[in-house]
Amino acid sequence: MIFDMTDVQSRMNKKIKGVVHVGAYVGEEIQRYRNLGLMNTIFFEPQKDIYDILSPKIGYGESAHNIALGSAESKIDMHVSRTNGGIRCGSGASSSMLAPKVHLSEHPHVTFPHKITVDMTTLDLFFGRCSEVVGFDGSAYSAASYNFLNVDVQGYELEVLKGADEFLQHTDGMILEVNRDEVYEGCPLIKDIDEFLQRYGMSRIMTTWQSTSWGDALYVRN
Repeated sequence: MIFDMTDVQSRMNKKIKGVVHVGAYVGEEIQRYRNLGLMNTIFFEPQKDIYDILSPKIGYGESAHNIALGSAESKIDMHVSRTNGGIRCGSGASSSMLAPKVHLSEHPHVTFPHKITVDMTTLDLFFGRCSEVVGFDGSAYSAASYNFLNVDVQGYELEVLKGADEFLQHTDGMILEVNRDEVYEGCPLIKDIDEFLQRYGMSRIMTTWQSTSWGDALYVRN
């Protein structure tokens, strides 16, 4: 994530109550959320070796879950990325449910040597199962406590959104990785994300391209 969270909240013109972060990797954004005064954050990371690095960083009020999110509950193969130099140099950061395509030529130092099978659920099903759990502040552990979404799942963003119909009803802002080329096979392009989120009253107000093919976009409720 390259956006400054203070600037994001200002552009939303609404206080961020809580964050759901899908594709957390090793938790590089944890401190950014804490700097905004956020302690009720939920992180999802399906790669077990990466999750084991993320988990010890989680503090009071925060939670981490070793599971993938998508549009249905299933087991799914994940293409695991490796970068010269190991995790510290980004190994696993480009892993995706989709096979790499343009990524291979744009980032030749990143390879995808094998696949793993991971468990997948949907965001709505996750919160449905947590409806009776008490949160860190003593209130119900519910989707209504989280109005910001950050999704960085390497071309699988639209599938995560399709599994979050109820959650998106009250989302006020989100950061998504977006593509204007087929970075991963069959991945949606930015126009597809724009059209989907328009149904939920969300518009893209800022886009920062990190290469010719992909970048990050900020969406807010109209």
